[in-house]
Amino acid sequence: MDNVFEKYTDALHDYAAQSIVQVKQESPLPDSEPFRDARHKQPKAPNVYGIQHVPCVEGTRQKSLEAIRNWAEDKSGERPIFLLLDVAGSGKSTVAKHMTNEWIRSNRLMARYFFSRDTATTMSTSSFCEIVANALGASNPRLQALMSVFKRRPDFGLFSFEEVFNGLIVKPLEDLGLDAILIIDALDECNNEDESRTELLSALCTQRSSTPRLRVLATGRPELDIRLWADKSGVRYVNFFQLEEGDKDIEVYIKHRLQDTPSIQDRLYHIIKQADGVFIWARIACDLIVDTIDVDGLLEELSKEVSLDFLYKVAFRHSIPKDTRSQQALVVVLEMILASREPLSIAELEMLSPRRGIVEQTVNRLGAVLLYKDQEDPIRLLHATFREFLTSRSRAGIYFIEPGRGHQTLALGCFRTIGRHLSQDYATIRGIDKISQRKE
Repeated sequence: MDNVFEKYTDALHDYAAQSIVQVKQESPLPDSEPFRDARHKQPKAPNVYGIQHVPCVEGTRQKSLEAIRNWAEDKSGERPIFLLLDVAGSGKSTVAKHMTNEWIRSNRLMARYFFSRDTATTMSTSSFCEIVANALGASNPRLQALMSVFKRRPDFGLFSFEEVFNGLIVKPLEDLGLDAILIIDALDECNNEDESRTELLSALCTQRSSTPRLRVLATGRPELDIRLWADKSGVRYVNFFQLEEGDKDIEVYIKHRLQDTPSIQDRLYHIIKQADGVFIWARIACDLIVDTIDVDGLLEELSKEVSLDFLYKVAFRHSIPKDTRSQQALVVVLEMILASREPLSIAELEMLSPRRGIVEQTVNRLGAVLLYKDQEDPIRLLHATFREFLTSRSRAGIYFIEPGRGHQTLALGCFRTIGRHLSQDYATIRGIDKISQRKE
């Protein structure tokens, strides 16, 4: 039953996207160029390439980046895995993104996989081996050929994750004598309810004891199971304080963001010194300062407590008007964002919202904690800690969000959309059955 419901909700999601395309179609295309609606488009690729992340600000994390470069160039094979474990918001994904860009520019044989709690897909390892293999194979035809041979095996679908990882990725590299780097970001955001993370770590452990043709740069929070795996496997892990020998990077970042207001730089850095090098705290604080009219009042409020939970509450207080209707709009929009299986855009959420016009205004006001480019760009949470804060009643208090209510809102929005089109043109509704059949 759950599987059927999932297929149906996927179909509704696609239909909502299709409806937006139809609404935007201002004039018919020539007869020689038939209209191709959303049903004929390729599905969006899962966001596992870290496109939402940005590289390091110049002058920050220099010692960490240099340590990773030295590790990548070390041919001894003594340390095939570079494991960076640190607290949430410390900038691990930023470093992973920085090295990704650097290795792409140097044409290094490389693959990447950025885990994220944004979607069910980006939390899962179900496509991990195939995505990594495709990235490596695209750079080397001989590698691609060996991978294709392995995938054509009649028993391919029966292999364990570890067997697929070794057969599809590690062995082809060994057979051809090729060195490659695999970046795995946010190990802690890989779902482990079905033992997916355990399987991945086990595969990496096997790689630890084999020919190190594949080097792995992995990041994550220091969760207990990850630390136990590292200790048991003999994988040494480090944090930013060890690599940087201090927290000067935060000061560099603040000076970069607030370069036109040196007096505010010093005052904010005095406050943030207690944040234990959490870059996400500095980023949100700088965003709030840039947007606020009352800088003195904001700095005074920030100085009361230096924690991410408190900062998120400050962001809400300074971004959303205190009237009841605005607060209700905030709750509705965040419920929909958290409930979406895949990130939705402002345009998509507006179509599904019970009240027109509230999505764009609310999202624009929450720019310090949400990521998006324009009305068509999927909205993502700035950081995984923001979702954890919102969905914990004890931590969020009056800002607690119940995703279950968001599911109801999205479902009702889909039915309203279907009803509107049904009353206008019965033919447009027939696409839902085709979408459902295609997903089976």
